Amino acid sequence: MNRGCLTNIAFAVVVVFAFALSTYVWFSIFVRGKTVSTPNLIGKPADDAKAICSDLGVNLDIDPQRRRSSDKIAAGNVAWQNPAPGTTSLIKRGATIRVELSSGPLVLRVPDFSGASGRTAVLRLEQQSLKPGYISEVDSATQGVLAADPPKDTVVNGQTPVSLLVGTAPPPPQFVMPDLIDRPLDEVRPYLEAHGLVVSTVKFEAYPGIRDGIIIRQFPLRGAPVSARDPITVVVSRQEETAIVEQPPGP
Repeated sequence: MNRGCLTNIAFAVVVVFAFALSTYVWFSIFVRGKTVSTPNLIGKPADDAKAICSDLGVNLDIDPQRRRSSDKIAAGNVAWQNPAPGTTSLIKRGATIRVELSSGPLVLRVPDFSGASGRTAVLRLEQQSLKPGYISEVDSATQGVLAADPPKDTVVNGQTPVSLLVGTAPPPPQFVMPDLIDRPLDEVRPYLEAHGLVVSTVKFEAYPGIRDGIIIRQFPLRGAPVSARDPITVVVSRQEETAIVEQPPGP
């Protein structure tokens, strides 16, 4: 390859490089002349945010309907913006930045739990950005929440723990299950009902040598603890076995 050819190649390379450099420079000037970095408006008063956007040639859209609670940003200052600040992308002049202002710290009132069950009260606390504290239960003729600490209508911050005193029905008295085997159902049932116990299920079964109406099996068994909350089941003799199940009359 002769010297003249090398000279032509070198000249062509220089021309291509110069063209690429020139294109990049002019493109950068053109693009940067119409874009700006996204400003950080978080924490700034609304008037200051408007001034910053005006200087940069962008629009500011303040949502008049929505506000965001914040423990760190004063009421009336910008609490949220879109596009977010610090993004690497640029924003075009004439574009719009949408913002929402702070309403200040979240302030709540302890609800009135009168008549509510303990479970319902806990759900309401969670729904209202509060949290349950100590839950204490006491036997009481009045069921449900009896008191709250802090008391109802107290102004509190979000996630404040609220302790509850909940009244619950006292447990029914406990008895020792008697031996019902070989005794007539007609005598046993009134005796049990006099102590608040109810025979919930009666099944009939043929049993040779035993007259009708005699209890041949029972549950709970003799000696087991039993209360009004516990169902009592007995199997009673009958000459002909049937699938009949006698249920106690409804209230």
